[in-house]
Amino acid sequence: ANRSKARGLQKLQFYCQMCQKQCRDANGFKCHQTSASHLRMMSILREDGGGIVSDFSKEFEAAYVDTLRRHHGVKRVNANNVYQEVIADKHHIHMNATQWETLTSFIQYLGKKGAVIVDEDDRGFYVQYVERDAGKIAKKERAIERAKEEREREEKASRAMERRIREAAKRGDGGERDGPTNMERGT
Repeated sequence: ANRSKARGLQKLQFYCQMCQKQCRDANGFKCHQTSASHLRMMSILREDGGGIVSDFSKEFEAAYVDTLRRHHGVKRVNANNVYQEVIADKHHIHMNATQWETLTSFIQYLGKKGAVIVDEDDRGFYVQYVERDAGKIAKKERAIERAKEEREREEKASRAMERRIREAAKRGDGGERDGPTNMERGT
């Protein structure tokens, strides 16, 4: 019975990021906070709080940007939807363990950093991943160049065809006849 209760995600308010421990209810969380292992972790946090929070922030940022890049590419998507995908993993870094208070402040940080393009409308913030991989950028440029060359070839062929039609019309054998023609067999 306990194993089935422990499956899946639990309430965020009963999770200790420092100890990476999920508690089922307020009483369990209170007991965890008074445990020796938790108190030991809190003393470590007091000694090196900035470094630990910084590490959690880097891990959260990497997870968010990686999820955005892998699942959505360079499409414009709602920032909260990406966040929901990140926290769907049971072992994710919780945002309350990072330097950012809210998802909005985190998204604005990513926008200032240049990792994403951020815009806002009446339904919330939207993010769009900015591709930084030189290989992918070069591949995209080559595809654009090939498409441009193909269009130029098609336009050149079209102009040549129009020129031949005009020349044929000037010579008088435009190929247009008023009625049906008799088939002639070559002898």
